[in-house]
Amino acid sequence: MNEKNTISPELGSGFKDYLPEDMIPRQKMFDTIRSTFERFGFVPLDTPGIEREEILTGGDPNFKMQIFRTGLRIGDEGLALRFDLTVPLARVVSLYGDRISRPFKRYQTGKVWRGEKAQAGRFREFVQFDADIVGSERMSADAEIIALMYETMSSLGLSRFSIRINNRKLLNGLTDYVGYDQSLNADVLRTIDKLDKIAWEGVSAELKERSSFNDDQLSKLKKFLDLRSSSSLELLTELSGLMASSPVAQRGIAELTEIANNLKSLNVPDTSWRIDLSVARGLGYYTGPVFETILDDLPSIGSVFSGGRYDDLVARFGDRSVAATGASVGVDRLFAAMEKLGLIKKVMATAKVVVLNFDSTAEDYCQKIVTAIRQSGLQAELYLGKETNLKAQLAYALGQNIPVVVIAGGSEKDRGVVQIKDIQRRKQVETTFDNVSAVIKSILQNAEAVV
Repeated sequence: MNEKNTISPELGSGFKDYLPEDMIPRQKMFDTIRSTFERFGFVPLDTPGIEREEILTGGDPNFKMQIFRTGLRIGDEGLALRFDLTVPLARVVSLYGDRISRPFKRYQTGKVWRGEKAQAGRFREFVQFDADIVGSERMSADAEIIALMYETMSSLGLSRFSIRINNRKLLNGLTDYVGYDQSLNADVLRTIDKLDKIAWEGVSAELKERSSFNDDQLSKLKKFLDLRSSSSLELLTELSGLMASSPVAQRGIAELTEIANNLKSLNVPDTSWRIDLSVARGLGYYTGPVFETILDDLPSIGSVFSGGRYDDLVARFGDRSVAATGASVGVDRLFAAMEKLGLIKKVMATAKVVVLNFDSTAEDYCQKIVTAIRQSGLQAELYLGKETNLKAQLAYALGQNIPVVVIAGGSEKDRGVVQIKDIQRRKQVETTFDNVSAVIKSILQNAEAVV
């Protein structure tokens, strides 16, 4: 090719390729999440990656999220890439309301796109794995989501994580308790949400400058944020006394109390969740309980599994308010975090067995062997590369970390046997064609027991 016509294969910033050694453990992660969600009775749903812009923005001309517009149009309407899976869910509930039984427990996985600045753990294209319950006003539905979060993280092999829970009603009640105008609430909550990053000194300085808080207001807010107790129920009791002047906060406290009692019944350990009054998610989105999961050993990467109650989202499509709660796994962020923590095992191949194919007179025999192994339920491949000698083909198997190698040439074909090499134990045994799968399964079972 002419050099000046060469195209650079580099990716754009904020995007990532996942090669097989990454995709195999990622697929295992997907399978674990999916099986956990289905164990809780959630059913699958899929929606297009492209939606009408009006669907995504809610028709708001001041919509601030940076979305990827496709440049395509349907009549006068522009099309854009979805930025999450929750807005499409709300559209589906509105469009197919009569066909969807409620409560509707759905899960969905897929890529989403955001035109944000790329940084560690944050990509412009990433995979979400959502679980939502639509049509239930019960706090037991929110508790069910939190229990699902706990079980999912545990099933992925994570033990050191914290599910932090708050309620937007408590945060909305700050206007009564602290004493500031309702119009300032969004800015105040955004500032509180920075507490982990800029500490109280930064939060108080920003509130003085942007929201004109005086020392008395700052003192009240700090007292709210500093509330600690040996148990969540004790904390909520203290909070009830502190915010006695706010009816909306009292409703939030009642909801959190119910959730705390439900979590005990659902066997979610107290050590894995806590009430955290600094959690202030989705200012124009969530209407009640909110929750996020932080990895104790890597808090800087941010929330990896978060959500909350959003009872007003379906109403944007002209329907009455529909109760809904849910949470989303940020798969790419979580995968990156687990890599940093050394919890991801790189795997080069899906096959557990490779049948070497070095003797042209025995190729048909090797094909019969690999077919028999596959039909027994094992993952196996037949070597199809250019190397024709035994040593080079064996090097391929070792390079792919395939634990079992089957060797069969003309001599083995004539005698109706095969040689099976156990790579981990550096042992080789001869067996009959009919017994090959049983021997391999025994080797693999012993290898799993050792691991």
